[in-house]
Amino acid sequence: MAVGERDGVRTRARILEAAQELFVERGYAGTSIADIAGKLGTSKATLYYHFNSKELILGALITEPLSLFAKLAERCAKERLSPEELLRALIDLTVETHAVNALLSSDPSISRVLRGMYDVEGSTRTFIHALAGPNASDEALARAWAAFAVAKQGAFWAVEAGNGTLSPAQKQEFLAAALRCLDQ
Repeated sequence: MAVGERDGVRTRARILEAAQELFVERGYAGTSIADIAGKLGTSKATLYYHFNSKELILGALITEPLSLFAKLAERCAKERLSPEELLRALIDLTVETHAVNALLSSDPSISRVLRGMYDVEGSTRTFIHALAGPNASDEALARAWAAFAVAKQGAFWAVEAGNGTLSPAQKQEFLAAALRCLDQ
């Protein structure tokens, strides 16, 4: 990679870091391109060189975590993962993508943009049906939703409260709690 390319990659990473901080602090709707440029001490033209819009900056921030979520949903649909394997992978992914999940869960204005970019609901339904099993009853689907919520939301809030970490014991307890939700 040439020096100019490395500088471009570093600048892009700095833009994304500054944008994420401002989106968390002020909200997506409350942050402008000028705010991001000001935080970086650069011009709006520099930002526009790397990203044509604030929506593209948001897209760059959330693309990887959401594509990882979608890939895990595809994997569970194709490979018929066991509930334990699926829930363990979901907890791991939630911990890994915590910073972006915090941004997504804290700002309602992002939800509108997100719906136009990704089918998060479709991936979530894939998880639920994988957990509930084929030809699931309404009761099995309700238990699957509960297990999904315990694994994903429980791990998310524990990481949030634990300054970005989840201990192995906590991870195991969330997994066990989620699996208990699936028990009849």
